[in-house]
Amino acid sequence: MIKKILKLIFAIVMLCLSTQNQADAQSVSNEGQEFWSVFPTHLPNMPSQLANISIFITSKQASSGTVSVGSYAQKFTVAANTVTEIPVPRANAYINETESGRVLANRAIHVLVDAGQPNVVVYAHIFAGLRSAASLILPVKALGQQYYSMNYTQTSINNAGKNFIAIIASEANTKVFIRNGRTDLVPGGVTLANTGDVYEYLSTSDLSGVSVAVDSTTSGCKRFAMFSGSSGVFINDPTCNPSSQDPLYQQNYPIESWGRTYGFIPFSMTAPGSTLASERTLGQYVRVVAQSNNTNVQINGTTVATLNAGGYYTSPQPLNRPASISADKPISVAQYALTQSCSDRLANSRTLGDPDMVILNPIEYSIKNITVYSSTRENITEQYINVLIKTASAASFRINGVAPLAAFTPLAQLPEYSYLQLNLNSYRTNNFNLTADDGFNAIAYGFGNVESYAYSAGTNLATTLTANAVDPVSNLQISSACVYDNYNLQLTLNVPTKHIEWTITPVSTSIPATTKPIIQDNPVVRDTTINGQPYYVYTLPKPGIFTKSGNYTVSIVADLPPSTGGCKLGDQLFNFPFTVYSAPVTKFQMPPSVCLGDSVKFVDLSTDSSKTVKSWIWKFGDGTTSTLQNPTHTYTTAGTDTVSLTAVSESGCQTTTQQIIRINNLPNAVFTYTNSVFKDFAVFLKDASTIASGRIVQWNWDFGDGKTENRTNANVFEHVYAAAGTYPVKLTVTSDLGCFAVIIQSVIAKPGIKPNFKLPDACKTDISSQFTDLTADSVSAGVILTYQWNFGDANATAANPNTSTLKNPTHTFTQAQAYQVSETVTADDGSSATTTKELQVNGSLPKAAFEILNPTNLCSNVPVIFQNQSSVDVGRITKLEWYFDYANQPTVAETYPYPLPNQQFIHQYNPFTTPATQTYTIRLMAYSGVTCVDITEKTITVNAAPKVVFTALGSICEEISPIQFTQAKDISGNKGDGIYSGKGVTADGLFSPAAAGVGVHPIKYVFTTESGCADSLTQNITVSPTPTVDAGVNKRIHIGESVTLTPKATGNNVTYRWTPATGLSNPNIARPTATPQDDITYRLTVTSADSCSATDTVSIRILKIPIIPNTFTPNNDGVNDVWNIQNLDRYPECIMDIYNRYGMLMYHSTGYGTAWDGRYKGENVPVGTYYYVLNLKDGTKNYGGYVTVIR
Repeated sequence: MIKKILKLIFAIVMLCLSTQNQADAQSVSNEGQEFWSVFPTHLPNMPSQLANISIFITSKQASSGTVSVGSYAQKFTVAANTVTEIPVPRANAYINETESGRVLANRAIHVLVDAGQPNVVVYAHIFAGLRSAASLILPVKALGQQYYSMNYTQTSINNAGKNFIAIIASEANTKVFIRNGRTDLVPGGVTLANTGDVYEYLSTSDLSGVSVAVDSTTSGCKRFAMFSGSSGVFINDPTCNPSSQDPLYQQNYPIESWGRTYGFIPFSMTAPGSTLASERTLGQYVRVVAQSNNTNVQINGTTVATLNAGGYYTSPQPLNRPASISADKPISVAQYALTQSCSDRLANSRTLGDPDMVILNPIEYSIKNITVYSSTRENITEQYINVLIKTASAASFRINGVAPLAAFTPLAQLPEYSYLQLNLNSYRTNNFNLTADDGFNAIAYGFGNVESYAYSAGTNLATTLTANAVDPVSNLQISSACVYDNYNLQLTLNVPTKHIEWTITPVSTSIPATTKPIIQDNPVVRDTTINGQPYYVYTLPKPGIFTKSGNYTVSIVADLPPSTGGCKLGDQLFNFPFTVYSAPVTKFQMPPSVCLGDSVKFVDLSTDSSKTVKSWIWKFGDGTTSTLQNPTHTYTTAGTDTVSLTAVSESGCQTTTQQIIRINNLPNAVFTYTNSVFKDFAVFLKDASTIASGRIVQWNWDFGDGKTENRTNANVFEHVYAAAGTYPVKLTVTSDLGCFAVIIQSVIAKPGIKPNFKLPDACKTDISSQFTDLTADSVSAGVILTYQWNFGDANATAANPNTSTLKNPTHTFTQAQAYQVSETVTADDGSSATTTKELQVNGSLPKAAFEILNPTNLCSNVPVIFQNQSSVDVGRITKLEWYFDYANQPTVAETYPYPLPNQQFIHQYNPFTTPATQTYTIRLMAYSGVTCVDITEKTITVNAAPKVVFTALGSICEEISPIQFTQAKDISGNKGDGIYSGKGVTADGLFSPAAAGVGVHPIKYVFTTESGCADSLTQNITVSPTPTVDAGVNKRIHIGESVTLTPKATGNNVTYRWTPATGLSNPNIARPTATPQDDITYRLTVTSADSCSATDTVSIRILKIPIIPNTFTPNNDGVNDVWNIQNLDRYPECIMDIYNRYGMLMYHSTGYGTAWDGRYKGENVPVGTYYYVLNLKDGTKNYGGYVTVIR
């Protein structure tokens, strides 16, 4: 099994105060003051990978102590809820295989808590290259006098592994027998003379069921620790050939801590996030060991074996379903993980793990509060816990204070119980506090690739001789209490006593020491039976000193009768620590009374003399609660409520206090308003507020215009605004208890009503003139008005009076002149107002006349403009009636009241294209009163209009040559001419994109007929830019080489096309790779998204290998007279040097523009061989060789 050194491979478990004992025996937890551990023989992966051991210590409170073995001692401290690792020197603790079979002095690892310090929890972890094993370590108070070994069938690599039993003396002169049935495996037994002595027994046989017990004749009262396991073992089913091994290491539980019923929960059958089959492992083997003859063992209610003492049963196949394992007598049960290569159930099922053994705890012993630390280091990729709890309490289970992410499942084979397989990988922490209202059992485990660990997360254990404190109601053990709690001190013995002395010693110096013991002679005893043996229970009611908080040591001296078991005669001393916690002083602050709807602040003032107050439970008296320290609360119902606060300290102690609060009713704020009829911007405000209890004593008005008023009554009053508008008026009403309510509503301030009336149109000869009142139209419904008219007529008579009280009176005027007519209106609130208007009574001789302003060029698509020239002898024209086509539409008129002299009137006739002209008769009627009117008529001729159509022009590229527009034309058939206008276009429609430039250009077309009538339309043309392109500089490459073309182009989302495509990696990208075999010129065409394009070229010249001849004949015969080198012209910077046999330079050139003609300084060189050096200056190596001159 590949397991590497882990600092914390296993979960660190802390027990809180609350534990539960469901067995017949007394119980203690795995928390304590003194511990013994051992470092047994192990089988290393290789000689260089020897194991080490570390002790891990944790506590629910800060504590300290010492870890020692032999000459080694190390002080330790541990903070609350943390873990401390103490590496133990291998040389001091390890048991070599050659040392087995003999007593080893001072070889045990001893953990001792400092006096007065809180209890701790201890684990041991053995690790090496590819090896790992860990165990929970039991405190001395939980040790026993007899154990049965738990191991496994011994198979391993080269059969080198061995089963082991290791025993440790917790008391001097302890003699034990190691027996397989009736056979002494160590004849004569083993005597451990000194505390801390160790004896290891090794065997290639399976040691499961071997009994290890004290010699009842010499050590009947002695207790010792025992460990068992294997130095290295395979665990596999018979069909598999295992490939890895691992040690097994567990501390054994004494037989008193065995139970009759166990819940088996398999290790997780699924991987986190896996979508594979739900079963990825074969499961785990289960082994059951019996301590009594004729023990009937059942799995899921079916009897599978009947065992005698020391007999064991192993499940024939691994179990992969939850199961109930039970017996009619106490048994011990272990769960075994398989070798990884043998645990696959399905192909590719991601099975992880390796051999491991964990001894299970029975449901008779459980725990209610533990804290687990789970590590992910060293290849552990999956972490889990399995939890078994009563179904009725499953809902109370919490992990870190909240419900678990997975649900509990009923365990059908174990009625009343449910189980949980919780994957911890989903949590963002490695610390897990597990709590429930009732006891539960838990196993912590983890998997990695060929990695695994598993162990009990903690439990209660049975012991026969105990001294502790007990809650008299629940009969549960307690290690601490609050000052106000009631409890008893209890001593359980296996023999009766007639004299007990109880001494309470304060650890804290602030508590006065009490040295005088409490003596009980012939104490009251309660008989009980534990596993068939008689025991005697003695109690002492809570001593008075425990009314003071602090840490205490309880010492009990019992006078025991002589024993034949080797126990000391006379007094026996029992010690245990006990803590008394102070109760918090609960106090809080709040107002004695509030108004309904107020947010009430409650302030906690609670204190505790020894611990911090950590939680608060508020009850507000209205059925609501809070757990905040300083909450706020809003009451929804008026009345009186009782507020209570319960303050809870870190120790769990709590007290409650109460206060009365009164919630007072709020007023209901309401007001109404009305507008004054004739007074400007005035409103009458009226309060209508109410309150259920109490009375309203104050009204505070904010009128929304910057003015306020505080009033002490609800009387109606008036407020006058400076201007019309809508104002937010706020009324705050306050009760006699100080509670207030606010209402804000909009008030509209209006101008006062002004009398208004309509003047008649009147001329001198009208029979009467009708006046119409308009005042009532703006007055609110229900307001009553009266009227008084004065017509201002000095010529009035009794038959034609100058006044009237009618709403809409008439009057006859006899003279053409101006009259001052007034109307006085009075409202029923007594307010009144007067309006005066001037009435012009016109003459009775109006004259209708008009002119046409454009009479010679009237087109049907252009409005005709008429100018009024009508007049009257006295006054003014009151109305004009125009008939623009009187001959054809004599009833269609347009009326214009009170026209101005020379006022222009426009009329658009329906446009037409044929016939060439149409005529219209215009009639004008001019009025100066109701019956005074004059009429005139004229006839006009209107020309037909052209009709232009102009289809869309679209877009064009800037580089395109000028084009001719043909999209515009006249469709009326009238003779005339059309012209274009706009940027870049000629009158006859020739458009130049380059002249217009890039952009959107309006082009207008106008067609004019011979009669001068015109029509026009405009269309836009878009000139798109021509992209730019530079194909890049010409390039030279060697034949077979490649080069990337690097053009530059701009434009609207341009695309690229290279031609020809010869030698290109992709002709349609900007930068293709070119690998031509000969000189070539590529043309690049770039095209924009507007379909505009541009081109450029780039040439690539191939630097071919020079072909150098080795002879030439410079004899002037015209053939081969110079040393021509093919392809050298492609290297214009090359350097050629030619030497004779003596190293003399005969020829030098940069570039080879003139080939060597076999001369030196104008003279022929001798026939012979010459050496040349050619540097192409292209980064390649120089050419060198020989050329022969022949003549």
